[in-house]
Amino acid sequence: MNTETSTDTALSSDEIEALVEHAESSDFDDGLYRTHDFSGGQSLTLSKWSELNVLCEKQAEALQSILASEFGATVEISAQAKRFRLAGDIIAASPTRLCLVSSAIEPFEHETHLLLAGDLLTVLVNQYFGGGQLPAPEMRKRVTPSEQRVGERVAREFFRVMNEMWSDRLPLGFGDLFIDITTDRFSLIPDRTGFAVLPFEVRVSDGPAHTIDLLIPFDSLEAESTALTPKVLERPVEPETSWGADIRAALPEVSVDVSGEIGNVTTTLRALLAMGVGTVVPIDEPERVLLSLEGRAIAEGKYGAHEGFKAMQFTNFNGDLS
Repeated sequence: MNTETSTDTALSSDEIEALVEHAESSDFDDGLYRTHDFSGGQSLTLSKWSELNVLCEKQAEALQSILASEFGATVEISAQAKRFRLAGDIIAASPTRLCLVSSAIEPFEHETHLLLAGDLLTVLVNQYFGGGQLPAPEMRKRVTPSEQRVGERVAREFFRVMNEMWSDRLPLGFGDLFIDITTDRFSLIPDRTGFAVLPFEVRVSDGPAHTIDLLIPFDSLEAESTALTPKVLERPVEPETSWGADIRAALPEVSVDVSGEIGNVTTTLRALLAMGVGTVVPIDEPERVLLSLEGRAIAEGKYGAHEGFKAMQFTNFNGDLS
């Protein structure tokens, strides 16, 4: 047996790295490889929490009025579709300029975070100090101290409104706020940790849309899922009274009129007027017979004879007769 191994078709390390990089890109589409989305189960779970949509919509509406009053501008806020994301993906997609506000919120086991884009804070600072008339300052790599203070102010109002709007469904207890202008604190979280991302789209004075992302640990939110799904109202079972049982026992003995229709004849009014005593009307033997209870058809069957008597054999009942 030849034990020599041919290296003519082996890939070099550079070729393997290039192939992996190509396969992981969104443009790779040769029908042989797909990157599987393992977040499908969590996304489906999020879609079932319909009450969470209601809470976010109420929160957006209340926060909109507060920020408009705080900054003296027209502010439009709308809750967007919630989604599931891993911590590593959130960091990778985060803007360079940001304000990240973290807080331990009961009953959630781990910290909840609020991610505010630096561009939104620039607009709010400009609106607050210049009434929207000042030119936008040159962007830096990090938010300015003024933008950080505005970010903290927005976060405090956001969490205050959240506490009020969620109280009926899920009472919350807020801890201290930790304000950061980098993702350093968030980077301490393992990359595979899942979060429920609740985005809020913000527009200030007809400007471009910006996003505030509320990041809640998915496992912690899932533990409170009963508060986020519609409540099912159960009809109370009334205890049976003695007279109710007596009536039910007596019902089978009640007499009722049952009739069977074995046929019908179509004739003219002239022929009907000519009929008298002794007139014979021929009737074809029916294929089926309708059985009626107090004028309501309850069953049908076949027409025939049984033990010397004209009879019908049931073939179908209409509904429950119990």
